[in-house]
Amino acid sequence: MKRLLLLAPLVALVAFLAPSAADEPEVRPHEQLNAALYAQSAAEYRALCYGVYAAARLQLDLALADKSWTACLEQEGDYSGKPPAVILDADETVLDNSAYQARLIRHGGEYDLSSWLPWCREKKAKAVPGAVEFCRYAAEKGCTVFYVTNRDSEVRDATRENLHALGFPLRDEVQTVLTRDDTSDKSPRRKKVCQDYRVLLQVGDQLTDFAGDFNKQPRPARAALVEKHRAWFGTRWHVLPNVMYGDWEASLFGYEFRLSPAQKLARKLAALEGVEPQASIGLISAGPMPAYSEMTETAIWLQTSAEAVVVLRYWPKGSPAQAAQSPEVRAHAGNDHIALVRLTGLSPGTRFEYEVLVNGARAAFDFALEFQTQPLWRWRGDAPDFTFTLGSCMYVNDPPFDRPGKPYGGDFEILPRIAAERPDFMLWMGDNIYLREPDWVSESGIRYRYRHSRALKELQPLLAACHHYATWDDHDFGPNDSDRGFRLKQESLRVFKEYFPGVSYGTSGVEGCFSRFEWADCEFFLLDDRYWRAPNRLPGKRDYLGAGQLQWLKDGLASSTATFKFIVNGNQMFNPAMNFESFGLYPEEQRDLLEFLKNAGVPGVVVLTGDRHASELLKIEREGSYPLYEYTSSPLTSGAGRYEPEADNKARVPGTWVTGTRNYGKIQVNGKKGARTLTLSAHDKTGKELWRHELREQDLR
Repeated sequence: MKRLLLLAPLVALVAFLAPSAADEPEVRPHEQLNAALYAQSAAEYRALCYGVYAAARLQLDLALADKSWTACLEQEGDYSGKPPAVILDADETVLDNSAYQARLIRHGGEYDLSSWLPWCREKKAKAVPGAVEFCRYAAEKGCTVFYVTNRDSEVRDATRENLHALGFPLRDEVQTVLTRDDTSDKSPRRKKVCQDYRVLLQVGDQLTDFAGDFNKQPRPARAALVEKHRAWFGTRWHVLPNVMYGDWEASLFGYEFRLSPAQKLARKLAALEGVEPQASIGLISAGPMPAYSEMTETAIWLQTSAEAVVVLRYWPKGSPAQAAQSPEVRAHAGNDHIALVRLTGLSPGTRFEYEVLVNGARAAFDFALEFQTQPLWRWRGDAPDFTFTLGSCMYVNDPPFDRPGKPYGGDFEILPRIAAERPDFMLWMGDNIYLREPDWVSESGIRYRYRHSRALKELQPLLAACHHYATWDDHDFGPNDSDRGFRLKQESLRVFKEYFPGVSYGTSGVEGCFSRFEWADCEFFLLDDRYWRAPNRLPGKRDYLGAGQLQWLKDGLASSTATFKFIVNGNQMFNPAMNFESFGLYPEEQRDLLEFLKNAGVPGVVVLTGDRHASELLKIEREGSYPLYEYTSSPLTSGAGRYEPEADNKARVPGTWVTGTRNYGKIQVNGKKGARTLTLSAHDKTGKELWRHELREQDLR
């Protein structure tokens, strides 16, 4: 026992001194690691270099004996009597800069002048294997050796000193180190050499070292030019291996050097042959989401986590051979990394499949990507049947900003469950996000909340499953119960429209997120209950929708020929139990609208609302007209409640009050002309039907 006690401190000391996994430095892979190690360590690399220079030496002897021989496309006129010369590139042809690449790898950087020029001034580049011996051989044979490089002129002297220290032949009476001045194109410098010399050989590691034809050419053109000049390779032109960098790499990302490393990598992955290219994991933060759908147009919304170029390829379902491609859309910080791709000129009544290309690479998803155009049915047959889902109050937890205690959001599996319904579209009826205190004080805060909520993992299948339409309520707009006095209402509206793109919002001279759209023989009027709303406690007559929006609604309802006209609002509109925010607390506007509906004889009106954290179907009897049905659907993922004083609401259709349960709504529109039917239902997070109610076209006349 005593012996064990003596050993215990020693064991503890060893454990303390022994390196643990946590102590090991983090090793982050660098794209160029193997390439730099190949240049520095591979015996195969040295063998290749020696082989290229040995072949060049043999060809040099042949070229000296043949006065018609030249290795420059820029050589003109009679050059047979001119003194001989050879042209070599500098970097990775005679000077080995793999040590510079190693520094970039060590520090996780990439090439830029701020690190490259100091490296050149250090004059520490080594000689490429075989280069010194070949250059000396050429000089001994009477050839002037020119080094045509795209190093900057400010490091010409440092480059000469580096070459001289390594034993490369240089001449004092002639400038043989030709650096870049105005252009990286080497053709003018080669032409200048050709004025006084017959160029026998060229040696380089880039195709642009030999001819200007290769400058910034795409990959297929580069390959075609090699075929065109193939007789000169290995005879007049000698190519050194360079797997670290070069135009071969730049051609893969379109010579767009301003792209981020991640974007360049994605494009290079897309160029791999024999595998299906995929976008970098994590580059897409939300979406894709089909927004509105018209007969010949739609829009697909997508958000990325970094600057990216987004393209869609789309085709009629089952016919990929008919694929078309959208123009490029760039997602960047200035547009919140949102890519909105509008597709026009589409065929009506067609379901399309599509794929998303991010920086040229196909993005992979765990769900199908489809959208549809609405059919051209009028004068051709009955209106098509369709189904849509609806809901409100989606709270996404964010612990640093949430109130203490039990998380308010939950049952997020309800969202992929809605996606499984495969509705034609999803109708978002407000409180689609929940702004917190730090959010509503700045536009950046509002954007953060939208971005955070939209990126919810469980939401992604629903975003992709169907088209989406939305209006808002207070929590999407600003603080709780916020109104027209909210100081950031213009900024809030701007962000809403970016995250829920539509064909149009507002009307002439009247801003707001209110809008209208048609689907088959139904028309939807999405109201804005915040932008023009007077404070709830303001005394006297108060605006709710505001005069401009109310007139827009009346005009739209009066002119609509739709079988069913859905009025969609964040707050409840006609619940006689006005215990919380509602249209009924603004009696002048409510009465105005009800009188208009009756006097104008507007048929087929159904009201859809959210906000209440409980669902119900209300039946509002109206003297001299058909009853107004109001379906309130709430909540999706926020807290579900029950307000007991409303348990005996006489306006509620019996059996339709859903409390204490997160749920969503579904409406099916079916039937022949003159006998159309609405089937309204509520469903829990598993899809289980909680109630169902049918409304016939003739019930709403």
